[in-house]
Amino acid sequence: MKKSFPLPPRMVGWQAMNHADLDQLLILQEKDARIARLRKELAALPEQRTRLLRQMEAIKQKALDAKKEVAGLEKDIRDVEGTIENKRSYIGKMKTLQSNTRRNEEYQKCIQEVEKTEAAIDELENAELELMERLETAKESLAQKILKVQDSQKEMEEILARFDRTAETDKQLLDNLTAERADLAAAIPEDSLGEYERMTKSKGVPVIVPMDEKGHCGGCHMVVTDNARMKVLGGHETDYCDNCHRILH
Repeated sequence: MKKSFPLPPRMVGWQAMNHADLDQLLILQEKDARIARLRKELAALPEQRTRLLRQMEAIKQKALDAKKEVAGLEKDIRDVEGTIENKRSYIGKMKTLQSNTRRNEEYQKCIQEVEKTEAAIDELENAELELMERLETAKESLAQKILKVQDSQKEMEEILARFDRTAETDKQLLDNLTAERADLAAAIPEDSLGEYERMTKSKGVPVIVPMDEKGHCGGCHMVVTDNARMKVLGGHETDYCDNCHRILH
């Protein structure tokens, strides 16, 4: 069995509201809905701007990381080349020592050192080739990231400019709607206006909702009572939804 709720004392005035007042309040409600949307859009712009700037910083950071990777690989290659040069110099010293020694033991030791160092040089040269391949890939990646930074920077500037234009337009429109709303509100009887504004503070817009042909409230979508349905369908009285207490029309 459907539980019924008593009509809140402050809502009794709606029962006697004439349709002229209701029509005016519907127009006022449409203004309030537009005002609320504009305020929401304006309030969201700073966060959208911040999020865009963060995305741009992330793109720039990737380019900086790629630049550091290139610099690191270039340093590694220089270090390997320096090590190879030192080892070649060491081979030269060993060969000089080898040609000057008359002792077989020292002669054989020099040969071993030369062979050992030449093998180490081969490994270093292979490592250098791998580093150079990685460097080439890293440079290509850096070039792509730099292009992305440039493209993203241009796109961001365009979006920020659009944000500024939107904010300026919305603020002007909001001022106009607020002025229009004030004029509309001034023409509505104080009791009806006061009740409407009390409801909007507690429920938000809309507080005046349509009822469909099956008797569903346009606010909470629940089925209204037969009595309320007949009043609204009759077109002579206003009534409220006994579930959400919004005004039906």
